[in-house]
Order: sequence, then C-alpha cells, then structure tokens
Amino acid sequence: MRTKILEAVNITVIYPNNVRANDNISISVNEGEILGLLGENGAGKTTLVKVISGIIKPTKGEILLYGKKVEFNSYRDALRSGIYYLSQNPQLIEGLTVLEDIGLTLTLAGKSMSRGSIEQYVASIASKYNLKVDLKALSDNLSVGERQRIELIKPILLDSKIIILDEPTTHMSPLEIESLYSMLRDLAGKGKSIIFITHKIREATSVSDRIIVMRKGKISGIIERDKFDREVLLNLMFGSNNTINKLGLRYAKPREYKSNILEVRELWVKGDYGDLALRGINLSVGTSEIVGVAGIAGNGQRELFETLVGLRKPIRGSIIFNNVDVTSYSPRDRIKLGLAIVPEDRLGWALVPGLNIVSNIIFALTNVDSTLKSYIIDWGMAWRIAKEALEIVPIQADSLNTSVESLSGGNMQRLILARELSRKPRLIIAMNPTSGLDYVTSINVKQVLIDYASRGVGILLISEDLDELIEVSDRVLVMNRGAIVGEFMRPYSLENIAKLMIS
Repeated sequence: MRTKILEAVNITVIYPNNVRANDNISISVNEGEILGLLGENGAGKTTLVKVISGIIKPTKGEILLYGKKVEFNSYRDALRSGIYYLSQNPQLIEGLTVLEDIGLTLTLAGKSMSRGSIEQYVASIASKYNLKVDLKALSDNLSVGERQRIELIKPILLDSKIIILDEPTTHMSPLEIESLYSMLRDLAGKGKSIIFITHKIREATSVSDRIIVMRKGKISGIIERDKFDREVLLNLMFGSNNTINKLGLRYAKPREYKSNILEVRELWVKGDYGDLALRGINLSVGTSEIVGVAGIAGNGQRELFETLVGLRKPIRGSIIFNNVDVTSYSPRDRIKLGLAIVPEDRLGWALVPGLNIVSNIIFALTNVDSTLKSYIIDWGMAWRIAKEALEIVPIQADSLNTSVESLSGGNMQRLILARELSRKPRLIIAMNPTSGLDYVTSINVKQVLIDYASRGVGILLISEDLDELIEVSDRVLVMNRGAIVGEFMRPYSLENIAKLMIS
C-alpha cells in the first residue's frame, strides 16, 4: 500500500471574470506514483497544479502534505516544501546564464551549493538522463525546448519529493520522449511522486500509474492502469457523444505548386555567441505547398525562424520572398509583402500580456498598416477589425475585452492565427504552432494551415512534433547541427527521418 503524500481537497478557483476554473476538485498523489492529469485545453489542469504549487490561491479548499494542512503564500513556499512545478512555457531569468539561473533556483529553495558542485552535479544528471545542457549559455537565448531540459534537471538537483510536469513533451523528439519516460519511471522507483499533465491520451497511458481526467473545471473520471481504454478516456475528456472520433484533417487535393513564394540560398548565420548556427541553408516553399522542417531543439531551427522573419541578420546568403530580395528587410517590411508570423512563444512575443484581445489585434496591425496609424485610436473601428479577424479563426472568450493571459493556450494560438491571417498573407512561417494544444485544438490549427495552402498560400512549418510534420507536410526537411541533412517526400519513413535528426 503506497503512502499518500499529497492531497488537494475540495479545490475551487473562481477568477475575477467569474470563470470557475476549478470546481470542487479533490485529488491525491501517492509516494512513488506517476499520476497522469489528462484533459483538453481549458479543462482546469494548469490552474489546479498552480494551486498545489502555491502560485494561485484557491477560492476554497486546502492542500495536505503528508496528512498535514499546508498554506503556501508563494511558489517559494511550495519549492521549500519539496514541490517542483515545471511550466509548459518555462521562464528562465533573462540576463542570467543557465548556471546562474540554476543557482538562483537553489537559493529560492533554501539550498546552497558551490559553483563547482553545481557544474559537477548537472553534468552527472545530464549524462544519466541524456539532457544536453550548456551552463554558460544565456537563458534568454535558449529555445523553449532547451529551457525545458534545464527545468527537468532542477527538481533532481533539488531532490524534490513531488515533481509536476505541465506538457513536458511539447518540444521533444520521439527519442527524447522515450528518454523522459525512462527518467520518470526511474525517479518514481526512487520514491518521487510525479504529476504528469498532458492532453495526449497516448502519453498519459504510456507512463501513468493512474489517470485523472478533467473536463470543464471538474474531475470527470479516475482510471487505474489496468483499465486504461482510449475510447473511455476520449469520452471522459470530451463528452460521450463521440463526435471527437469523427474529427480528422480534410485535404483539398490536388494542390498546384505554380511557383516558389520563398527561396533561401546558401544562408549562413551566426548564433548568439559568434558560432555558426546555420550552415549553407538552401530551401524553397512553393505556392500552395506546406514544407516541414524537422529537428531536435537546438539544431538551428530557432535561428532559421528568426532569420527568415527578419530578426537575425545572415553573414552570407539571400532570402527571396515574393520575387523580392528581402535579406536586409525588417520584419515589418516583410509583413507588408505578405508574410504571416506564428512564433512558438505565445506570450511576450506573439501576444502582449496585460492587454486585451482587441489591443493585441489592432496594435499589431497598426504597426504594419500605415492606413490604420493614428495617435488617437478609434476604438469602434478597432473592435470591428478585431471581430472580423476572429471570424476567420474563432476563439472562446467572455468578450473582446478579455486580457490575453487569461486565455487557454489553445485560444491564444487561435487568436494569433486569426490576427496573422487577417493580413491575407502569401506566406506563413510557423514554429511549433500546435505545441501544448489538445487534440481538438491541434486538429483545428492544422486544418487552418491546410485550408490556406489550398488557397495558394505557401507555408513553412518548423516543428519538433514529427507526427505533425508527417501528417500535414508535402515535403519534410531535416535539420541537424545547423544544416539541412535530408529531404523526404511522401510516403515518409519515420525511422529514416528520426535517424537523420540524431546522427
């Protein structure tokens, strides 16, 4: 009989806009258990674990640790009690090196370790669990996937008793996911308790001892490992009408690739520390074509994205977009030519926290469209433009006055797509557009890309989700160490693509 290490009892969270994110939820976690927390975007999973982690104060309910009631006033309190929360979008402290960031986390947890000890311990953990980490790198120069690796090391370094992972596989390759599963099983075998949040049934059933399913802020079911069943889990996630099983991507075929909308020729780009991040990249995207770029995080995908959208200057090579050499153009000028940009960081890059939906749409458009520029904003017109944008890709929100950070990850992504597509683009460059999204939302986003390709829009899809690339791409390019090392056409060989990613 396993010891009950954590209990969340009758947790209710009601946000200021009267949204009931958690409705009288009670869960328990046993010592040495991997507990899967499964649900679609907006089901209340993240809110619940933020209560457990001391980040959010519940409206009602209590937390018991080893049978005793605890009150956390901050994440630091939870951290010092042995609870570690790895966010879906890990935020390391900008301006610090990875080593300094880890040292700060140790301090917050009330622990002390010398620089040499940190380096030695991190190297040991990284080697054991196959987690590549550069301690000298600046935190703000890392991709989301690289930040996740660092965050996975921290709870082991801290010897945390309870580890909460919020969508940890979002930026991982299939081989990295298997390594993560092995790591979690090893930690659970040593008595660590793990809460594994996911919206993917396959992930939940692969690694969990029990699965708790959440739907619309409530627990809809608790399933033991010997009773895992995909159909049952789908019904618990989305309701018993089974419409989810009828979902699938609709392809408008055939599509004609009349000409190249994007050509990249011999592109060489330096990384953040003067090293070569891109080495002689050649690629093209045709009208109506979806070209996927596969690769493990840290192999030049982020630098490629930043260079193509105008945030990073190449040292050699050229970028031809819509028959114009845009190599020296700013992002704004590229957008004017018909570029839509969908970055992987939703908050802070794609969307501005603290601003409402209307402001996030209209300020982005006025920054490019000179006809909308004015020192005085006509908010009536702004609301009309926002409504028109959201007719392209609808979102779920109480009103257009809703602050963007209160939206679920799926609604944030829909908002970004709605805004970018309202520009009527010729080319869409997207990086990890479905990361952290549930099955339904992910299908919707991919369907939008397919539909726009059928209308003649070229799409460059940079993704760490190999299944996604194979599902929607007409061609798949593989990146490794800053170079394109292979090109694949349908029918795809998952094994051959994966081999090139890790060779």
